[in-house]
Amino acid sequence: MRIFRLFLILCPLWLLIVSCSLTKMAANQTTAILVAAMPAYERETNLEFAEQAISGNLKLLEGLLETTPHNEDLILLASRNYTCYAFGFIEEKIDRADEEKNFERKEKLIENAVDFYRRGRKYGLQLIALSRKKFHLALEQGIEELASELDHFNKRDIPGLFWTAYAWGNMINLQQDNPKLVAEIPKVILMMQRVLELDEDYFFGGGHLFFGVYYGSRPQELGGNPLKAKHHFERAIEINDGKYLMAKFLLVKYYAVSVQDREMFDQTLQEIRLAPSDLFPEQGLANKLAKRYAERWIGRIDEFFF
Repeated sequence: MRIFRLFLILCPLWLLIVSCSLTKMAANQTTAILVAAMPAYERETNLEFAEQAISGNLKLLEGLLETTPHNEDLILLASRNYTCYAFGFIEEKIDRADEEKNFERKEKLIENAVDFYRRGRKYGLQLIALSRKKFHLALEQGIEELASELDHFNKRDIPGLFWTAYAWGNMINLQQDNPKLVAEIPKVILMMQRVLELDEDYFFGGGHLFFGVYYGSRPQELGGNPLKAKHHFERAIEINDGKYLMAKFLLVKYYAVSVQDREMFDQTLQEIRLAPSDLFPEQGLANKLAKRYAERWIGRIDEFFF
């Protein structure tokens, strides 16, 4: 009788443990599939199809994180995908709304992009926290403490650092009238500088693209520097052999316009527009987005030069 009672008590507990284990196993297997599927998303050149597919997966990633909150691959996917979706699709819509002078829609889109960048930053910080338990304390302290903590980071930390800083920097870039956010820039700069120190080639020279945008988007009295912007853009283009067309578009947007180099503007956009569709198959999606920007911006040349 005692054995039977013990069985009645332990059986539901055992079933719960098995159920949780199976759920986590299924979540981990799904994550592995999503990681393996990433190249397919990055090769997709049907922009509308890609946008729908990626946006649909974002909540799936968050749902999986409810089950496996410490899965490093899953957290990285969430940080990267939220950030890339905001940059690739929402910011492109912001640009369209700006061109159409639909400022109400533009503000709503900026709110959406900021929300997605904030999520990208959140997951990036979670990724860093898996192996760097003291990092959040260094972030809350001064710049010297943060710099000291970053000195201990190595190449394994690059993905978390890069996507956190990239999301954070873009979030600030969309809200440059927010003094509280702007005050956080030195922290973001330190993080991305560490990425460059560890591996300047990461994500097709992504650290250089970050600094190109940073120095090219700000007035000189607030740290802007067109020459530094040009240097970083050109270095990124050199790293990716000119195949990652978004780097060339960012050069146009944040350098050619700011220094009023009409010839560079026109020539570079034409290069992007006429580039072979299979120039960089592994980044077909990013290149197709760059081509769509180029098609529109070529027709806006008189809007940017005077």
